[in-house]
Amino acid sequence: MTMSASTLGQRVRALRRERGLSQADLAGGTVSASYVSLIESGRRTPEPPVVELLAERLGTTVEYLLTGRDRTELDERLLKLRFAELALANGAATEARDRLLDLTREGDHELIWDTLWALTRAHEALGETDRALDGLERLIAAARRGETLPVGLLPLLMMRCRLLSEAGDFGRSIELGEQALTEVRRLGLEGTDDEIRLASTLVAAYWGRGDLATAQRLAARVIERAEHNGSRWARGSAYWNAALVTEARGDFGLALELVDKALALMAEDDSERSLARLRLTYGWLLLRADPPEPGRAAPLLAQAHEVFLRTSDSGDLASCETELARLELLSGRPADAIAMALRAMGRLEGRTAVEAGRARWVLGLAMVADGRNAAGVEECWTAAEELQSLGARLEAAQAWRELAELHARHGDPAQALESYRRMADCADVRPPTPLPATRPNHPVATTG
Repeated sequence: MTMSASTLGQRVRALRRERGLSQADLAGGTVSASYVSLIESGRRTPEPPVVELLAERLGTTVEYLLTGRDRTELDERLLKLRFAELALANGAATEARDRLLDLTREGDHELIWDTLWALTRAHEALGETDRALDGLERLIAAARRGETLPVGLLPLLMMRCRLLSEAGDFGRSIELGEQALTEVRRLGLEGTDDEIRLASTLVAAYWGRGDLATAQRLAARVIERAEHNGSRWARGSAYWNAALVTEARGDFGLALELVDKALALMAEDDSERSLARLRLTYGWLLLRADPPEPGRAAPLLAQAHEVFLRTSDSGDLASCETELARLELLSGRPADAIAMALRAMGRLEGRTAVEAGRARWVLGLAMVADGRNAAGVEECWTAAEELQSLGARLEAAQAWRELAELHARHGDPAQALESYRRMADCADVRPPTPLPATRPNHPVATTG
């Protein structure tokens, strides 16, 4: 029962009096009047058959006696939830969030976890990462208490790891991701789809932090398990994140081969949004190939962008528009690149996210290409600082390296040197220890 007996008893008493019945009338010979009195006073919890009998004689429903709400009211709230979920699925995240917040204010205990899960996804879609993470923590705690949730514990742990990485908190993402993997293995779930997906997400976190050696080792283990045990989705996810690591190590050929495998595996099984994310990754890799392949990247990014406009959140859209800006830049259209990069940054306004630094970086490069050297270099400098402050060490190091070249080309050796120093900081290279003062050299006396 979802309510205390005293609350149930109060409802029984109120309905009995409303209908002009005595306790003996309500008992009707099936139970005693004194038993009805004990129920109404909260000193006795009735058995389910007695609740059904009382509901029938009082002309109400069992649901009302137990919860204070009848089936119609419950159905109305469930319908509100379904409409909110439908809005979320169709990209109307603001509408979905507002509907769900209204539902939470109604305090429906039966729908609390379904509502919170949908609300968490709406917050994610709107870029409200802190609120999404708060919702995830509540859901994870509920799952560990044994509550019945619309989603399992492992997908929740995976989502938390991913959101922390997207916010630039790679250290926390890795810490919690490793804890989750340990828990998975303790439960004997190693090799399951959920474990493979969680490990794949952790690979991306190590990649984001610039720890390529660990990322590659973990990616190799994940792919091996996925090949033996995983579904097409799990294998595709493993190949997907392994491609990021391989690209960062400079092997573009293998990276493209891995992402081709991921596309083939996930095209049949995965959701439209996840497939669009994979196309975005493929386009991202093609634009970083040597030489870049904007012609091949263009249709992939256009397909992904069309899906994200309909179904996805501001983060996915911003990521895609950053790469579309890069595409315009590589295609010799810096003005269009500037407009697209500004659009991406606008979607991320007010958010602390690695993607904001990436978008600003492309904006700066496009401004330099458009002849606005000083302003462009300033944007690039700010972007490199943002990436470094968020812990994206590999990307920050690459940015500082390119900035050093920009400063050198434009005759600013002091700033070029500072950029190289910043690049070394990203690699945790310690500054040199000052040497002790040495005696001046004196000429050696010779005898003739």
